[in-house]
Amino acid sequence: MDFAERFAHWRTPGYRRSVAIRRAVGIALVAVAAAQLVIGAAREDPAVLVFSREVAPGVALTTDDVELRRLPDTAVPEGALRDAALVDGQVLAAAAAPGEVVTTTRLVGPDLTAALVADEPEGEPFSMVPVPVAEVDVIPLLTHGARVDVVGQGPRTVATGGRVVTAGEEGTVLVLLRQSDAEEVAASSLSEPLTLVLSARPRAFTMP
Repeated sequence: MDFAERFAHWRTPGYRRSVAIRRAVGIALVAVAAAQLVIGAAREDPAVLVFSREVAPGVALTTDDVELRRLPDTAVPEGALRDAALVDGQVLAAAAAPGEVVTTTRLVGPDLTAALVADEPEGEPFSMVPVPVAEVDVIPLLTHGARVDVVGQGPRTVATGGRVVTAGEEGTVLVLLRQSDAEEVAASSLSEPLTLVLSARPRAFTMP
């Protein structure tokens, strides 16, 4: 049966043409409904901020570093941000890759502090203290969240149980410590060289 014979019933009024037309209309309606479901589902997906490019830790973010993207609700983590104005000028705690969702715990602030010390016992509140590093080559070893102790001359232990917040390329390490320890470290850094010792790995890094 050639093409003309196969579709001859479309040109001839009768039962076969009516059935064929109803089938074609039914298929078209199903296709339209399916397309509407897909479009509707996409519109219902929440729009959240993701990083639009690689960003180094310790960098102050701008609106050019992020973009809005619709993601399935199951793929959106807790604390995801949806307004680019909320990240403008905020400091990134750990390196970010394109497509990663921007959350409050990725930025230096109270939510990040709470996450870092969630396993710490109750007591004196924590504060962040910046400590300049003499040799920037050690910066890659001071990863976000690493536990460190601060040692001064003597040697003497200035503070223990610190957590690295950021270790930027500028040579400054931001360390989270109990309030009194943070004050002691800030004062000591003005008068003596300090050393950071990784609690998990006993290796020291000299600071001015």
